[in-house]
Amino acid sequence: MTENQGATATFRFLHTSDWQLGMPTKYLDHEARARFAEARLAAVEKLFALAVERECEAIVVAGDVFDDNLLRPEVYRRAMDVLRRSPVPVFLLPGNHDPFDAASIYRKPEFAELAEGSGNGAAVVVLDDSAPRVVRDSEQGRVEIVGAPLLTKKPNEDLVAKAIAECAQRDDKADIRVLVGHGNVSSFGDVLDLSQIDVAAAERACADGVIDYVALGDTHSAMKLGTEGTVWYSGAPEVTAFLEPHGGGENNSGKALVVDITAGDGSDAAEVQVEEVHVGQWAFIALEAEINSREDAEAFVEKLNDLPHKRTTVAKYALRGTVDLDTAAWMDEQLADISLGFARLYARERLMNLHVVPEMDELAEANFGEGFVDAAARELLERARNEEQAASDALRLLYRLSSSVRKEGA
Repeated sequence: MTENQGATATFRFLHTSDWQLGMPTKYLDHEARARFAEARLAAVEKLFALAVERECEAIVVAGDVFDDNLLRPEVYRRAMDVLRRSPVPVFLLPGNHDPFDAASIYRKPEFAELAEGSGNGAAVVVLDDSAPRVVRDSEQGRVEIVGAPLLTKKPNEDLVAKAIAECAQRDDKADIRVLVGHGNVSSFGDVLDLSQIDVAAAERACADGVIDYVALGDTHSAMKLGTEGTVWYSGAPEVTAFLEPHGGGENNSGKALVVDITAGDGSDAAEVQVEEVHVGQWAFIALEAEINSREDAEAFVEKLNDLPHKRTTVAKYALRGTVDLDTAAWMDEQLADISLGFARLYARERLMNLHVVPEMDELAEANFGEGFVDAAARELLERARNEEQAASDALRLLYRLSSSVRKEGA
């Protein structure tokens, strides 16, 4: 960047991405679905409050503001109401979910009004091309935002590299320049994908002073890319996928990045500092457990009971092992009760491998009734011993019902 004639130029902004407003949540029931949709809008409002609290000059949203270019009218209207009240300038980048194509949501007239700062808030600007947008041009330095927007869902080139090349060719200079992009990076995916972002090349551009920071979206977990700390994924401000038991999946979502840039002196690269700030409320958790005794079952139930914020938690579980009928029935009862406190709690049927092997004394005490019911129970037992899951589930239910009959008669 150019050498500032006054004090060293600095710029603090909020880097976020992947709001995906309007994201479908078919795995939630109607009540939880409404709360989750509201949480996504509340996360945007929390970002606005964070920008004020941390004295950020702007917010950049690195793609996928909306889940689709076609939204339900109420989702669109509520989003517009929130954006109109932004306390600082907001720069929105079209991503692969909401590309700037002929049917783009960003072509609606409301966005032209938002760019003028209409309503009660600051300007909300769509980065629909790679022309620099000036955030500030004063004695404190010139700061620009440059976008690398997606014009289609599947671009056929590295749009970040293209925008960097355009910046290098411009005669106009800035003290601080932030580039905003969206997409997969070269270290993650298919080497034949021409749209993958070259992180090493982006870092070199920062080191050379062409740009100072690359704000990326697409991956929903916040992470630093490369080694220099100048290229980051912000992650989504609200969770969208499960954290897997061994650390895979969405392992660092619900974040936003507070970024501080101090301009170099013309020969040195800018100094960049990034702070992760947690803003999300929801959690999606995948659990696994080995259950081979009543003690194991009680430990798993206790683990579920100890999870915080259950009403905003979706948990799925996969169990392995072998238990008796009494333990299986007890677990079914406990899980049915605990699930009422969660946004959703459910078994991963594809990964469930919990076998029920009745003890002889259990069958002797079980009151399955007489005639057809008793005969059915005995048949289910034989099939369960042959590891037929449907028979095992049916026997567990029958035993649970017979246990209730015994308790009532006691």
